[in-house]
Amino acid sequence: MNEMIRGALAAHRRNVRLLRRRPDLVAQGVLVPLVVLVLCAILFGSWGDRWPVGVIDRADNERSAAITDSLAQSRSNVDLYFETIEDDPSAAREMLEDGRLQLVITIPEDVATTNEVRISTYNVNTDATKNLRFRVDDALNIHDEVRGALPATVDLQTVAEEDVTRAAFIAGGVLLLALLLGSMLLAANVFAVEEEGRTGKELLMSPFGAVPAALGCVLTSSLLAYLSAVPTYLTGLLLFGFTPDVGSLVLVLLFMLPLLVAAAGLGVLLAQLLRQHRAIQPPVILVAIATFFVGGGFVSVPGMPPTARTIAEWWPPSRVFEWSNPVLHDFAGSYTAGQWAWGVVFALLGLAGAFWAGRRELAAPRRNGQ
Repeated sequence: MNEMIRGALAAHRRNVRLLRRRPDLVAQGVLVPLVVLVLCAILFGSWGDRWPVGVIDRADNERSAAITDSLAQSRSNVDLYFETIEDDPSAAREMLEDGRLQLVITIPEDVATTNEVRISTYNVNTDATKNLRFRVDDALNIHDEVRGALPATVDLQTVAEEDVTRAAFIAGGVLLLALLLGSMLLAANVFAVEEEGRTGKELLMSPFGAVPAALGCVLTSSLLAYLSAVPTYLTGLLLFGFTPDVGSLVLVLLFMLPLLVAAAGLGVLLAQLLRQHRAIQPPVILVAIATFFVGGGFVSVPGMPPTARTIAEWWPPSRVFEWSNPVLHDFAGSYTAGQWAWGVVFALLGLAGAFWAGRRELAAPRRNGQ
């Protein structure tokens, strides 16, 4: 056992020196989460969308003016829902048909008697169509509330006092993605270097052999994954309002350690099976991104469609997001004993996978020169 540990530590020191000379082996684990974070936070979370709309006031009276004011006031906790950029009927209709307006709201002449407004939309997105109905209803509720005509109001009670902004939630999810992806890709890249650099034979003939080398890859990747996730954390902190409590962040990072071991073990296993970087990286990156979106990194699982919820229920990596997001955003004080136990189980499975990959390396075919 001591020989195994010494061999793994020696492989770890060698891996660190290798990664200093080959930053390209680290690049994907750093850049992919950054791209996902920036795109998702800008498109879906940070500064609101403020839909461009046309508002046509055919009544031109006190009632229609009140409705127009309500449309202008309607907003989320991030930004206004609408930005009126056109009030001419012909121009608004033309812009709508060209897809340059999300919505045209027409207040008819008889609005005082019918209590009805008409909306037209550029209907290429069913989900947006659902949202525009909600936004218009919200504006009309503001109008009715001002008039004292709102039959019922909503008393919103939240679990925590402060909302977690969409951008901060996405940044937290991407941080978890960066840790897992960084660990898996680092392990796979470092282990696959032996095949691509034609040094596998030397590795097998070295005093410590392939199994400690595989375990050394797990050690290196599990530790360096924290460093590779630093750019993602700083981007979320500085640009997207991701400011977790320090104690909660430390707890999440500690809980992630056995999961990083599991991810690294899986990376070594994939490298042993697929052998080449170009065969390893695309599936790992694509599956990691898909897991982020479907597993609760982009939005919490209860807020996703039924098919996505079913996938998240059966896809083990989704537990990383479901368990860690509540702690990361202070909705839960800590992890449960069961979650810690599962973390240890995953780590042992990762180590077993790396051990098996090292043993299997003894029988792997060698290319010429190895």
